Amino acid sequence: MNRAFTIAWLTATIGIFATAFLDLFNLLRHELLGQPLTKYEHIGRWVLYMFDGQFRHESIAKATSIQGELLLGWLGHYGIGILFAAILIGLWRVSWFKSPKLLPAMIVGLATSVVPFFVLQPGMGAGIAGTLTPDPLGLQLKVLITHAVFGFGLYLAGLGLHKFARRATNSL
Repeated sequence: MNRAFTIAWLTATIGIFATAFLDLFNLLRHELLGQPLTKYEHIGRWVLYMFDGQFRHESIAKATSIQGELLLGWLGHYGIGILFAAILIGLWRVSWFKSPKLLPAMIVGLATSVVPFFVLQPGMGAGIAGTLTPDPLGLQLKVLITHAVFGFGLYLAGLGLHKFARRATNSL
């Protein structure tokens, strides 16, 4: 395998695993604690409305649904997970594959909370960091917890791929 392909494959695998780990956490939280699941169709709807030039909504939940929004929401969710894994590898380089460390993964996981706080929530009508919702502090805590879980998922994925990544990246 060439260098770029190897790095891209490892990064995508780590991002997909970490995102799936987060989804499993959210499903368990839903089943055990009755917490609502993320509505990925809202993310897809928000993105689809951007093609018509609408970037902000009073309430994305009240906006008319668009065909394909759920699929786009899920694809976007996993694509963002891969992008966040790429940030980890971009900052800590290929050496992180060879020796995964928890702290860099947690830093990236928590730092990426800025995306929902300052992009997704304001665009979907929830205000900056969810300040227009009935429970802003609860929403902020949920975002921080889920991004920490994602960061831990990055670390677990790195550990899981560690031996393969070491062999694959020794020549990098």
